Amino acid sequence: MELLDCHIERIKGDLESHGVTMDKLSDSLLDHICCAIEEMEGDDFELAYGQVLERFGEEGIRRIQEETTNLIYKKEFAMKKTMYILGYFASMFAVTGVLCKMMHWPGAGPSLLLSALLLNFGFLPLYFRDKYKQSISR
Repeated sequence: MELLDCHIERIKGDLESHGVTMDKLSDSLLDHICCAIEEMEGDDFELAYGQVLERFGEEGIRRIQEETTNLIYKKEFAMKKTMYILGYFASMFAVTGVLCKMMHWPGAGPSLLLSALLLNFGFLPLYFRDKYKQSISR
């Protein structure tokens, strides 16, 4: 079956009405639905479109949007949580190391070294990765 521009616009409108707000997901679903319809035999768009939507199941498109959002934000939340914890411990060891150094207490060197390691190999890579992801998502 060959799709017309009006068919594609209808599918786009239906995706929006089903709550698909992410552009990349919307484009991917549109492409998937169009390919599935084009593979079907016959010239009845409504019948083919209805059969394709049945494959997604009831609330299927909305569920895909929700699951995609959860997966994206779950990873992002875990990354930010790890970044903040590493930043906290890096600053805590830095302050402890400086205090030990000023008071001539033992343990200043290892504390400052641990702080530098956490900062340079933990916090800063995650921080710059987060900033990069924010800049490309705008």
